[in-house]
Parts: sequence; C-alpha cells; structure tokens
Amino acid sequence: MNKIFMKIWNRKRGCFVAVSEAMTAASQSSKTSVIVGSALLMSCMTAVNAATINGNTSWNDIAFSFHDNGSSMIRSDYVINGSLTVPYRGQTGWSFIAFDCSHGDTGRPVQSLTVRDNMTIDNQAILILAGHGSGRGGSNGTLSVGGDLNLNSTLYFSLDRGGETGSLQVNGVLRLGQSGTLADSLNGNTNPKISLNANVLDTSGTVDFKSGTGSVNFGKVIVRGGNYVESSAVPMTISQGLELLGGTFINRNPIVVGQNVGNYLTLGGGHFSNAPTLGIKNNAAVSITGGSYNFTTLSKENGSLSNSATLIVTNFNQSNGTSTNNGNLTIGHANLYGSLNNTGTLTITGNVTSRGNLSSTGTLNNRGNWTETNRFTIAGNLNNTGSVNFQNGFQLGNGRLTSSGTIQTNNALDVFDSLGTTGRQDLHYVSLNSSLPQEVKTSLTDFFLKYLPGTVAKNLIDHASFTGGKVIVTGVNLTQTQADDLAKAFKEQF
Repeated sequence: MNKIFMKIWNRKRGCFVAVSEAMTAASQSSKTSVIVGSALLMSCMTAVNAATINGNTSWNDIAFSFHDNGSSMIRSDYVINGSLTVPYRGQTGWSFIAFDCSHGDTGRPVQSLTVRDNMTIDNQAILILAGHGSGRGGSNGTLSVGGDLNLNSTLYFSLDRGGETGSLQVNGVLRLGQSGTLADSLNGNTNPKISLNANVLDTSGTVDFKSGTGSVNFGKVIVRGGNYVESSAVPMTISQGLELLGGTFINRNPIVVGQNVGNYLTLGGGHFSNAPTLGIKNNAAVSITGGSYNFTTLSKENGSLSNSATLIVTNFNQSNGTSTNNGNLTIGHANLYGSLNNTGTLTITGNVTSRGNLSSTGTLNNRGNWTETNRFTIAGNLNNTGSVNFQNGFQLGNGRLTSSGTIQTNNALDVFDSLGTTGRQDLHYVSLNSSLPQEVKTSLTDFFLKYLPGTVAKNLIDHASFTGGKVIVTGVNLTQTQADDLAKAFKEQF
C-alpha cells in the first residue's frame, strides 16, 4: 500500500524531515502548518542519484537557500557537463558542497560536485567544501573540476565544527587571482581532513593551510604574487617544478631542486622567506631569469644552473654538472668541479679553486684568491685586485688583463718573448740599453740564453695593464742583478 509523506520542522535537528501523514497530531513535534518552497528552504535528505546538467550554468541554478542568512548548498550530487560559476551571494551568503544538517547527531552527509569543464568563483564569493562538522564525523564534500578552476575569492575545505573532510581535484589549472585564497577552514584550527590535487597551481593570491591532516599535491606551481606558505600541518609536494616569478614562497624546509620542488626551479622576481641554502640533485635544473637572489650555500651535485639576473653565493659547492652565467654572478668560496662558463660578469670574492673548468669570455673580477690548476686562456676581461695563481701558466686570447693585485705564473713564456736558438746576447739587450760589466755576462743563466727579458712580450703589452701589485714568475733562477734588471724593464713597459 502506498504511503503519503509530508515535511515538518524538526527542532532538535534544526531542519525539515519527511514523516508519514498517518502520524497523529500528538506525535508530531509541531502542529504548525508549513508550506515548503524547495527553492527557499534546505532539506536534510540526501539524494541517492546524482543530478546532471548539460551546458554552462550558475550556482544559483543548482542550489537553494539554507537558513535565513542566504547561505546555500547543492541539493544532491551534481554533474555539470559544462562550466560553472559561483557568484557573490552577500556577506553571509556562503556556498557549501556538503553540510551536516544533523549537527553530528546521526547524519554524515556526503556530497560531490563534478564540473566537466571550467569553474569560476567570483570576487567575494566563499565556497566551503564541507560545513558544520561535529568533531565526531562531520560532513564530506568533494569537488572535481575537469578543466580550470579560477578562484577570485576564497575556497575553504571546512567550516568550523571539526571533523570535516574536504576534497578538491583540478585536472587543469588551479588559478588564484590577487584576492584568491586557499585555506583549511573558515574559523581556523578545526583540524579538517584535506585532500587537494591539481595539475598546475598558478597563484597571485594566498595558499595557507594552518591546520588539518591529509595531503596537498601539485604538479607544477607558478607563484606570481601573494604568499605560498608551506604548511607545518599538511604535507605539500610539488612533483614537476616551481616557478617563483613574484610574491613570496614561505618555505619551512630547505629548497632542494630534484627533491622537494620538482625537477626544475625558475626564479624570476619572487623571493624565498627562509632560504639560506639551495640544493640541486638528480640532474635537476635551476634557471634565474630575473630579480636578485642571495644564498649562503648552493650545493650542486649535478644538473644545470643558469643565471641571467643577479645571483650571490657565499659558498658554491659544485660536484658536477654545468653552470652558465650571462648576468651578474658573485661567488665567495668554491672548489669547482663540473664546468662554469661566464659570458656576463663573474666576481670572485673569496677562495676559489678551478681545474680548467672555468672559462670566461665576459668580465671576470677577482677580488679574492683564485687558483687555477690548468693553463688558463684570458679570452674576456680579467680585472684582478686580489691574487691569481696560474699554476700551469696563462695565455692571452682575445681578452685583456688589468691587475693591481698579484699575478703568479710558473711559466716565464707568459711574460717574456722567446728567442728560440738565437744564442748569447749582450747585456744591453737585457733592459738598461747600456753595457754592463763582463762579470755579469758570465753569470747568465739558461734563462737568458732562451728569453729576451728586456722586451716584454708584445701581446702582453697590447692586452695588459698593471697599475700596481706584482707579477711573480716561478721556475727560473736569477741573480739579484738580473732580477733587478727584469723588474725595471717590466715597470718601464707598464
């Protein structure tokens, strides 16, 4: 036999429930006759089957009012075969995916909203995935977006009671405008269960999960402005890479590219709030395209580093891989392996050792102590105010050497012309342009038989300027008179 049901107000649950018309008046909690308008009042009943809407639609077309404050929630599970817009509904006009209307007594509603295309949350609108948990279960709201989710306001995973579960899946781009916010709960500290997965996060707003459990997973993260805060409560991962183009990346963990921020890092104007160290592992890539960055330690196991902006590294530890600079790179201390190629401006301020793996066709400023173990070719501009030790000599390519510090080489050919096998020469060719006692002639060493110390190498004259400091040539034996003559000849040329 068919039964007829009607809706009455349940004071204990705070909402309408369905009861049999066969109930006596005495058994009803209220005798007041109520006309129910489905577009105005919310029912606690959860639909079994999902409703489907084809085409683009608005939240107002799939939701109805809740209580008397303008808040709304979806009637049942919904599938939108198109795009969805959530408009602003007034100061307290919050929108909910799921809501525990039993307030934790018996009900634990689970609601889901699936948008096949794009979804937009307008300015000032507030969307809450799961509302009014009780701490003993709460509600469970799931939002799945097949395209992009454009968030110009705030999306909370829970409301205020505790125990809620909020889930968000974005297959396209999760895009936060300047007023966009992703947060754990509206009233804070409710410890919700959070599940967030997005292919790309592109944010100029705020991402901040202060409480909760669960996980947050992004493929690629692009920070253009605002604040991206690494949560101390909810694990957050970036699997592909991070582009920090503006705003602040508030990191609670060391930044290791190839480990916790994906396989690449692009720095183009934003900054880290707490990043004295930067690591590069697993053949990851770091590219600095804009802005200015200062790291106390940069540890690079392999992979690549390229700088076209301003980068300062106090301790540069490169075990392998490649580094290139066409901007402004300043290195304090380094024991350089792998390779470093400079076409911009490279400045050395501390103790640096290279092994033939440092090349420069730009400007190289040495203000510290640089030791090169292999023969070095000066192909750009080398400005030395510190100390350079060319342990295997140096040669001048299409570059220029300017020094007021110390240049040390173990190869005399770097400073003096070779005469080949011209044989013994008179001493007036040495430097003073005058005859010297015969006894000095007899003290000529093999060095004087092979080189003409009186004329400093022409290519050195054309490509070098010495405004002070000293040049040290090791590996030859000279008397004091010969050394004095060489020093005078060198000073006359420079």
